[in-house]
Amino acid sequence: MIREAILFGGAMYILISIAQILDRPAIWSEGIVVAIVLAIATAYYLIHDEHRLHMSEIVALWAAVLLFMVYALLKFGGVL
Repeated sequence: MIREAILFGGAMYILISIAQILDRPAIWSEGIVVAIVLAIATAYYLIHDEHRLHMSEIVALWAAVLLFMVYALLKFGGVL
């Protein structure tokens, strides 16, 4: 059930990204990159190897935490 919900959510976000590209053609390159990354991330949930899926989720979680920390440091340092 969770995999189907993630696949549905990913498909919806891809459609939103495509709608944004059609609405604002100036962001076509960013929109395509976002749509491709979302498609890869969504398709990754089709993997049936639970250990590999778990490890990729952990890597994605820590990547998000570290990117947030980098953003906070850049914001605190006055770069952003």
